[in-house]
This record gives sequence, C-alpha cells and structure tokens, in this order.
Amino acid sequence: MKMFELRLKYRDLKEARAFYHGLLKLAVLEETADVLALQAGSTRLVFEQETGWQGKYHFAFDVPENQIHEATAWITGRAKLATLNGQTIFNSSSHWNSNMVYFYDPAGNILEFIARHNRHNASDEPFSEKNIISVSEIGLAVRDVEQTVKWLCNTLGVTVYDGAGSDTFSAVGDELGLLIVVKEGRNWYPETGIQAGLNPVDVTLVDDEQGEYSVPELPYHFKWIG
Repeated sequence: MKMFELRLKYRDLKEARAFYHGLLKLAVLEETADVLALQAGSTRLVFEQETGWQGKYHFAFDVPENQIHEATAWITGRAKLATLNGQTIFNSSSHWNSNMVYFYDPAGNILEFIARHNRHNASDEPFSEKNIISVSEIGLAVRDVEQTVKWLCNTLGVTVYDGAGSDTFSAVGDELGLLIVVKEGRNWYPETGIQAGLNPVDVTLVDDEQGEYSVPELPYHFKWIG
C-alpha cells in the first residue's frame, strides 16, 4: 500500500517551507498562497494553509534499514528530538523489526524516521534528504478503533499488520504504507504528551485498485490510483 500523496493541514506555509525545504531539503513541487507540495522520496507531501490550525499529526518517513544512526545524526540540530528516559533511538517489537527516531516540526507535528530491517534497502551513501525513501505511515485518531479497522479492511482491501482486536491501537496495511489507527485522545509515542486528534487527512494510494472513499463520520479520505 504505497502512499503516492499525503495531504495535511498546516498553520503557516512559510513556516512549513522554512522547515521542510529549508532544513530538511525536501524539493518544492508546487507553491501557492494556499498549498505547499514537497517531494519526500517517492511521496508527495502536501500542506494546505489553515490559519490558526492547532491540530497535531504523526507521520513517518522510511529511511534505509542500515542508517538509523546516520539519520539520527542528520536530523539532530535540524529538529527537536522526542526522547524517553534520555533515549532517542527506539527498538520495535520483533514483528516490526525496525528502529525509529522521533522529532518535531515547528507546529508540533510528530515526525519519525523508521528503518525497517525487513526491507533490504541498505545504502552506502552518506545520509541526506536523498535517502528518505517515502512517507510510510500516517496516524489516524478514531472514536472506535475496532469498528474503523473493520471498515478500512473491508473497504480498502487491506489487512491488519499489528494490533488485531485492540481497542486502542492497530496498524493497518503493510510495510510500504501503514495507517496507524489509535483511540482519540491517546498520547502519541514516545510519551510526547500530544494527544491524537481528529485531524483531516487525505491519502492517495498506488495500487491496481481504483476509487475514492471517505471514512464515515471521520475526516479521512482515501483515493486509489493505478
């Protein structure tokens, strides 16, 4: 489930440009008074101007499976890192087989570099923005995790990757693209103190499927392209 485009709200596009282009060096694809589109690996990352917007998103970038330490060194100094008991690099469960580092953009969105060791995408190149592979995760807060996960699986034809049957957390999709479905109000890991909110998300997915779907009574829209 590859994410071709991820579209989110942002409070100030000049601020977003200064961080995502100025510091993270993501190429600008489109820029108007209302939209800033950037290239994050194979994913178009699009921010829409929403003056006064206070919502906080969580999304993740894939990096080469052997470069979590290099990615951490690269982002240190460019962004504030999220830590827990002094730890900055985190280990997943054996099922995920990955390492992660979390950091914030100026608006307080929680970003993540994740190195998935099952992907076999190691790189010998010095880490830079060119080593960002794609956006591979987006967090979705919901009122009923089990009900929403069932809808996603039945409607989008995806499966549960982790957290089956949980009423607080489930990851839906695959390692190319995961929807991180959490209970509204749950604190985003690693104990950021930022609660998951019902923030509008538009995702364009690449697959043989076609169609557009909106999650009932939630601000989440999905579009498939071939």
